[in-house]
Amino acid sequence: MEVKKARIKKGLTQAQLCKIVKTSPKKLVAIERGDYGNVTKSLMERISTALDSTVKDLFFNEEN
Repeated sequence: MEVKKARIKKGLTQAQLCKIVKTSPKKLVAIERGDYGNVTKSLMERISTALDSTVKDLFFNEEN
């Protein structure tokens, strides 16, 4: 859910973020729901950079 919150805070649509980080809408929806099973380190880094955050805050936050 942190990815979704950060995306909304940044004012981006899912489609815009997909284009920026070069991933499919289906994968982004899964990530926003908390399914990180098939997320590569590279994709985590691209998402974090696009959302002005860190991989730790978006994907490994203890409060998730």
